[in-house]
Amino acid sequence: MVNVDCAGRQDRATTTSETHPYRPPRKTRGCYTTGGNADFDSSLCGSSSDRACIGAGGTGNSSNCISDNQGGYCKVGNNYYVARGSNFFPLTREQLLDRYREGGDTDETGREVRRALNDQERRFTNRIRELQIMGKDPLIQRGNNKNEGNEDNEVHNFIGDMLFNVGIGVSFVIFIISVCIILIQNKII
Repeated sequence: MVNVDCAGRQDRATTTSETHPYRPPRKTRGCYTTGGNADFDSSLCGSSSDRACIGAGGTGNSSNCISDNQGGYCKVGNNYYVARGSNFFPLTREQLLDRYREGGDTDETGREVRRALNDQERRFTNRIRELQIMGKDPLIQRGNNKNEGNEDNEVHNFIGDMLFNVGIGVSFVIFIISVCIILIQNKII
């Protein structure tokens, strides 16, 4: 499966909605107009027909769109623009600096981290399953540990030795009693 990137390097599969294909990703919504000639269409992502930043003087090149936590903006030459409604408005240097000062979208960052962790966990699980299929189980199973088995055997050996000694002692006592009974019956004692 090919990952298609929309403007601002936004992955179409994870940042756009299948149910709302005309709603731009959160981090690049400032690169598209609503009701203008630069409307978003997820089917155009990754193609030369992507309409990001067209009304701001851009050529539809998706590299003109810069994603950020406030919705993104267009950089055309040395000028910066943001879409509001159906028009593009220039950003001053102060407004651009404010966008970077206010960064920190923890919800989106948390989502990206969760996706990365889930992806890593899936890779580890697949590797473990591959090794199990090949007969090289990387997981230590209970009872396979040599130290655990030695402690268990020591307890069993101690109990076994104790029962063996009790059995020998009881047998010896029964033997002595039976010899005494035989000697009493023969009137030797």
